[in-house]
Amino acid sequence: MLIPKEVAQSIVHETEAIMNRNINFMDEEARIIASLNAGRVGDYHEGAAEVLRTKQKIVISSPDTYQGAKPGINLPVRLHDQVVGVIGITGDPEDVGQLGELLQRITEILIKEAYLEEQIELENQARQTYVKEWIANRFEDEKLFAARGWMFGINIYKARVAVLLEMRGFQEYWHERVDQADVDVKEELNFQRYRRDLESLISKHFPEENEHVLIQEGSSAYILLLSVNEQKEYEKRKETVSARISEIQQALEVTYQQKSVAGVGRLCRTPEEVSRSVEEAERALRFGMDHERAFYYFEDLGVESFMYDLPEAFRQDFIRRKLNPSRLEAVPESLHTLETFYQHQGSIRETAEALHIHKNTLQYRLRKIGEITGYDPRDINDSTLIQIALAFYKIT
Repeated sequence: MLIPKEVAQSIVHETEAIMNRNINFMDEEARIIASLNAGRVGDYHEGAAEVLRTKQKIVISSPDTYQGAKPGINLPVRLHDQVVGVIGITGDPEDVGQLGELLQRITEILIKEAYLEEQIELENQARQTYVKEWIANRFEDEKLFAARGWMFGINIYKARVAVLLEMRGFQEYWHERVDQADVDVKEELNFQRYRRDLESLISKHFPEENEHVLIQEGSSAYILLLSVNEQKEYEKRKETVSARISEIQQALEVTYQQKSVAGVGRLCRTPEEVSRSVEEAERALRFGMDHERAFYYFEDLGVESFMYDLPEAFRQDFIRRKLNPSRLEAVPESLHTLETFYQHQGSIRETAEALHIHKNTLQYRLRKIGEITGYDPRDINDSTLIQIALAFYKIT
C-alpha cells in the first residue's frame, strides 16, 4: 500500500503533538514524504532503506552513519504484516529510545485507520457510481443492472420517491475554512469526515428493512431514494415521507446545528422513473430554498414546476411587462398585497384582515395596481398573468 503524502504528513503532525519531537515519515522507497522540517521532504534516507531491508528497528547514533539520516530511531510501519513505510524520531537515541515502541504503535493505528477509511471511501464511490448510473438511466440490460444492485444491497424494483436534501450555508462555511492561506491537509480531512458523519446520521433514521438509498450529491447535498408503500393512500404515504424528512432535519440541527432544505419528487414505480423523480425533487428543492421552506413537494408546485427552465432574461422581461415593479413602488406593499390577495383566493375581507388594513384601503391598492400595470388583479384572466409574474419575481 502506498501511503499518500497527505496522510503521512497528518500522521507526523498527530504524533509530534503527542511526543513533542521532530518526526519523519519515509515511504517504501526510503524517501522522506513527510516531516516537520519541510526542507527534508524528498530526500533519500539511507537509514530507512536499512529498516525496509531488515524489517527491524535501527538506532542511529551519528549523522555520518547513514546518508540523509540524523541521530535518532527509525522503525518499520506495518499494515497486515507488510512493511509499508518507516517512521523516525530525531534526537539523542538515549532520550528517544523509550518512545520508539509507542511511536510505532501509534503510527500503525493511524495507518490502519487511514486504510479503513480509504476502503470505505472506495466502496462508497462504487456504490455512488452505480446509483448515479441508475438516476441517469445509463443501463441497457435491466436484469444485469439489477444484479449489480444486489451487490450493494439495492433493489431497483422497489417503489420510491426521490428526496434532494441540501445543507444550508454548508458550502460557504467550509469554503471559507478550506480556502484559508494557512489551511493544512488536516482541515480537508476534517471536511471529509464531517460529510461522512452527516451521512451516517441520516442513515440512522432509515429502518434497514426499507432498503432506502443515500448518496452524496455535490459538496453540500444528498440524494435519498426513499422506499415507500405504493399501496398506501397518497395522503398517508405523503405523511410518512414528511415525518421521515422532519426527523432527519431535526437530528441534523440538534446534533450539528446544521439547517437543511428538502425537495421531494413524485412516486416512481419502475427503475426508469427514478431519474424523473430526482429531477422533480431538484425543482421542489429550488422552490423551497427560494421561499425558505423546510421541504416542499413537486406535486404541490404550480407554475413553479417549470419556471426554472425558462431563461432568466425571459422571466425578467415578463416581470417588467406584467408587473412594472419600478412604478408599483408608488403603491404601499404592492407585491405583498397581491401575494396575500391570491393566497386568500381573492377574498377582500380575508385579505384585508390578514394585512390589518381596511377593506377600502385594499380596494384602493388593487385599483392603483391595475392602473399602473394595465392588469386588474380581480379579473380572472389578468390575475393568471399577474400570479405567474409574481412567481417569477420571487426567484429573481
